[in-house]
Amino acid sequence: FAGPFQGQTFFLVVDSFSKWLEVVSVASATTNAVIQVLRKLFAPHGLPDTIVSDNGAQFTSADFRAFMESNLIRHVTTAPFHPSSNGQAERMVQTTKDALKRIIDGDWNYRLAKFLLQQHITPSTSTGCSPAELLMNRRLKTCLDRLHPDLASDLQNKQEDQFHKNAQTSTVRMFEAGNSVYARNYAMGPKWIPAVIVEATGPVSYKVKIADGRVIRRHVDQLRSRLGDNACPNTEGNHGQSGLQNDLTPLAFPEEEIPAAEQTEDVPERVPDNTEANLQGEVISVPLERPRRAIQKPRYLEDYVI
Repeated sequence: FAGPFQGQTFFLVVDSFSKWLEVVSVASATTNAVIQVLRKLFAPHGLPDTIVSDNGAQFTSADFRAFMESNLIRHVTTAPFHPSSNGQAERMVQTTKDALKRIIDGDWNYRLAKFLLQQHITPSTSTGCSPAELLMNRRLKTCLDRLHPDLASDLQNKQEDQFHKNAQTSTVRMFEAGNSVYARNYAMGPKWIPAVIVEATGPVSYKVKIADGRVIRRHVDQLRSRLGDNACPNTEGNHGQSGLQNDLTPLAFPEEEIPAAEQTEDVPERVPDNTEANLQGEVISVPLERPRRAIQKPRYLEDYVI
């Protein structure tokens, strides 16, 4: 624990191998607070083999001992009155205090996030690598990386190459500017309305222009190709209202003609078995009756007179 420091108490956890530091603000230095913080850290990082701590009451209580045993974690405490036994954690406490004294802008969440990002990307003198490189096997991106012109262009080129590569092997439907489509309508009116593709806003999203001149965004799953229509003549995205109205005319589907072989004549309905016809030809329904079982006297009652 670090604090009280400027009215705040912080719980620090450091990975001995990568020097990755986690600093969490807690309301009080209790066993329950320690267990809650460790559970949140175990979720992304997994369970450690060993935890080293001092002899504080938070780490020697029965609840903390049960928490360690339930997660099969070995708990080691340092020698009493000898802080250097856990020198790495003590060094991180001093480093955190010095850094938070220099960062005076923003609230505590901003100050902690800014300090931790710098700590995670700064190479350690003992390992020669940053904590992120040792823990995640990659460098974390910062604002300086985004501002580098070469890196920005390389990133854009890689994204474009990946997009074209996926477009060649993917089964996702693709549209181009000027294609005539049906767009899903979520307002009053028909479910599908005619539209024209204006531009692609992403790998699977497009801007389409509908008949009233509005431009809306739709996912590829919300678009249907209008087969048989000619593409809009203004392929450069300059769609005139008159041309658009002509292009957005709904398709007229001819009525299906029933083949002669499938045409049926009027056939009189079959009269059910439980009906009879009277003299006038009217059908009278006769209720069905189940056959009755013959009732006989049992043999052992043949000599008995009733």
